[in-house]
Amino acid sequence: MKKRIGWLLAGVMLMNVTGCASLPKKFTRKKKEPAHVAQVVYLQEGQYEKQFSNEYYYKTHFTFWKSWHEEWLHWLGGNRKKVARCAQEAVNHLAEMVHYLTPEKQSELKPQLEALSRLSEKVQSGDYSHSDESMTRAELERIERAVAGNFTYNKMKDNLLPDNIDLSSPDFAAKPANSVSPAAPASDSSK
Repeated sequence: MKKRIGWLLAGVMLMNVTGCASLPKKFTRKKKEPAHVAQVVYLQEGQYEKQFSNEYYYKTHFTFWKSWHEEWLHWLGGNRKKVARCAQEAVNHLAEMVHYLTPEKQSELKPQLEALSRLSEKVQSGDYSHSDESMTRAELERIERAVAGNFTYNKMKDNLLPDNIDLSSPDFAAKPANSVSPAAPASDSSK
């Protein structure tokens, strides 16, 4: 009987030592948090060229807009979460396309963007119903024809903003810190 109790206690102690989660934690090194994270400061003046050209960004956003817009048309009347995601992505990419166009072309594209935004807000808020599907589909097809027909890269390549940003211009100093120039959105200023 004493031997059984001894073996049982030895087994319990062995399981405690090997199965204890706090023991391995005591002997593993903790990752140290850096005390200071370096910030990027641009000290150069003059021309600044982004990593990719405005043509590249415009083509990319146009392609993504077209893809998400077609997905939106395909899923219309189906899964509400998928429709909402397609609507959100289509509006975002169309809005990004506006950043790379000259002001004249921006004013031509903004009505399409506003119409698409209204439809997207309707879908996002849940006010969209199946009875609105045919009207929404017709509006989406109209927007697709207008944008895909008039704002392809081949038609817009002469209306894109230049890639270089002059950091030494007096206009740059007067602008807020979060906007680099009308040529590039704030998200692309670090590229």
